[in-house]
Amino acid sequence: MISSRRGLAIVGALALVLVLAVLRDLRATRAVIDHALLPGFAADRVTELIWEHPGQPALRALRAGAGWQLAGAGLPADESAISDVLATLRGARWHRRGEPVRTDVRVTIIAGAERRVLGLGPPIAGTSQRWIRDGERGLVVDDWVVRALDREPLALRLRTPLADVARAQQILVARSEPKRVLWLEGTPRRLVRPVALALAGTLAGELERALRDLTIVRLPTGPATARGLTIELAAAAVPSVTVMLGGACPGAPELIALSGSAGDGCVERGAAEAVERAVDHLAQPAEVIVERRPIAWEPRRLALPDGIVLDLATGRVGDVAADPARVAELLAALAAPAEVAPVPAHPAERQLVVSDRTGAAVTLELHGERVLVRRGEPVALRPAPGAWALLVRPSRALRDLALWLEEPTTIAAVQIDGVRYRRGAVIGAWSREPVGPVDAMALDAVVELLAAPRALDVLAAAAPVAHRVTLVIAPPAGAPTERVVELGAATAAGCPATAAGENVMLPAALCARVATLAR
Repeated sequence: MISSRRGLAIVGALALVLVLAVLRDLRATRAVIDHALLPGFAADRVTELIWEHPGQPALRALRAGAGWQLAGAGLPADESAISDVLATLRGARWHRRGEPVRTDVRVTIIAGAERRVLGLGPPIAGTSQRWIRDGERGLVVDDWVVRALDREPLALRLRTPLADVARAQQILVARSEPKRVLWLEGTPRRLVRPVALALAGTLAGELERALRDLTIVRLPTGPATARGLTIELAAAAVPSVTVMLGGACPGAPELIALSGSAGDGCVERGAAEAVERAVDHLAQPAEVIVERRPIAWEPRRLALPDGIVLDLATGRVGDVAADPARVAELLAALAAPAEVAPVPAHPAERQLVVSDRTGAAVTLELHGERVLVRRGEPVALRPAPGAWALLVRPSRALRDLALWLEEPTTIAAVQIDGVRYRRGAVIGAWSREPVGPVDAMALDAVVELLAAPRALDVLAAAAPVAHRVTLVIAPPAGAPTERVVELGAATAAGCPATAAGENVMLPAALCARVATLAR
């Protein structure tokens, strides 16, 4: 009895310890502290951000539709800089709390009627941490948090106003001295003024790189009345961007002044000179700046010189399948650089119309003496002989040259002129009518060639018939069918034939073997 009471007491003591431990864990769970700098922060609700630095006007960024603007100046803000600030506010965590500290820089976050003010404090000696003041409490955060939140005016400006030049549908460049206007359109770039022509990709790329890399490195101390070059970018559904470039920058004469729709700024002299050089290169004669590839973009549809349409989307030429290898040869010829030549005085003999996926078309006027002109351009191109031969090749040469496809073992009989061969019960065994010797290897070779014949070329006319070959196909199910091939005399190019309604050139070995079997 005594031992039972003692055991019961021990069990009760253990139960009490467990209950106390559970209660302690529950109290600890309720006491978990949220270390987020701004708990529950929703970046999409923020409507305004304000930075206040000692001795400087307040810097305000306002949400404007899908973007941000700098208040007062009405200039677009750098979207990536604003996104970085909002991401920092959402993700920042503090490490410990303390008494509020003195701060010189304040960041105010406004979301509708809600306002939160954070003071950015000094670094903590010997650490990579700093203080932030949030109302009546001090918070210790990593140093990167304060650096990400503290923004000077230049850090919020759109520092590369022409960064989206690659997406511009139009680029206008005007120079005041000497007076010159360049107007580029489309992708790839076409020069519209002072002459109309497809612009060499290297020169267009040089201009786009120079405009894209034009970067504001500091703000001027006064109005930047830039002069010399005016650049305007226009794109669909977005406001155009205008930049004036030239002259010394106020407060930094070693830099070049920039002004325009993105505001005033100063850029490196080397960056401004790169733009000047690119513009000068476009002012060269047409034969220097012209795109030497007949087509410098991906075609979608070609109206061939004989009027038949090659549709690259469907892989068909006219109403039949196109041969992929032949089509690839034609596209390579269109993309191959050519020599520059003068525009012929006489009219074009033929034309090749090439359209892109949007339906925009370029007409290549094909003249004699291997010369083509992109319609409306002041210079012509002379492709290499091999490329020219592919450009003027008739549409029939682009057809899929596979005439038919049969399983060789289903060919039950082969009739060559007056001689008929029948397949035996064993593969490789053949009989002959009229009776005579059978060259089974030669017969099997003919069957292999004609079961799935693929032409080497398409001929303009049929050759005189030397041998007539009839294949009798006996499929596992269904009635027998026949395939007929009329062969001409072998030539150095191959074996001319008429099959499936086409005049084609087949391998020369076919003519030789058929001639042997016809005896």
